[in-house]
Amino acid sequence: MTAGVGALKRRQSAGFTVVELVTVVAVIVILAAVVLVAYSGYLTTTRDNARKSDIQQIASALSAYAIKKNTYVDSTSNDGSGNTCGFMGSGNGWFNAGPNAFFPASISTCLKNAGVLSKDIVDPTACVQDGGSCTNSGNTTAYMKATCTKSGVAVTYVFAHLDGQQRRDTEVDALCDSGTVSGFTAASQKWGTNYGMNYYVTVK
Repeated sequence: MTAGVGALKRRQSAGFTVVELVTVVAVIVILAAVVLVAYSGYLTTTRDNARKSDIQQIASALSAYAIKKNTYVDSTSNDGSGNTCGFMGSGNGWFNAGPNAFFPASISTCLKNAGVLSKDIVDPTACVQDGGSCTNSGNTTAYMKATCTKSGVAVTYVFAHLDGQQRRDTEVDALCDSGTVSGFTAASQKWGTNYGMNYYVTVK
């Protein structure tokens, strides 16, 4: 009788049952999923906070440039070597694009050579202009700059796309009077609809 009870106890403590193992695995999977979701949200918030900070720095550099040059970078601006800035030398468009056929010099380079920006400020994804891996579901993770008029008053904006924020196409598209962005048509200046820009700072 005693030997039988000992054998029974040994069998009972020999290991986990299948049900116990499945339960443990299920709990681990659930915990891993929760951690992944939380970590993904953390990364999104971190990137978006970096973008907000970057946009403020760019706006400050443009303000300093305006004090020195009396313009927020336009068709008269250049990189110090005679290359005009931005899309087709208009002073507008992708902040970091160039030098190439469409962007003689980047707006960033023009600000650096003017001594108002110490280094390139690039989106956390390293995207510098529309296209390729920079574009996801119509959203482009690169910074943009636009000088235009709003209700006839000159204004300059710096744009970004925040992953954690909803698109605001109607609002962003209406920031400039139609057709008032140098180098851009009325249709191409729709920063929200065309590129998914949903965050902006007004340069002062």
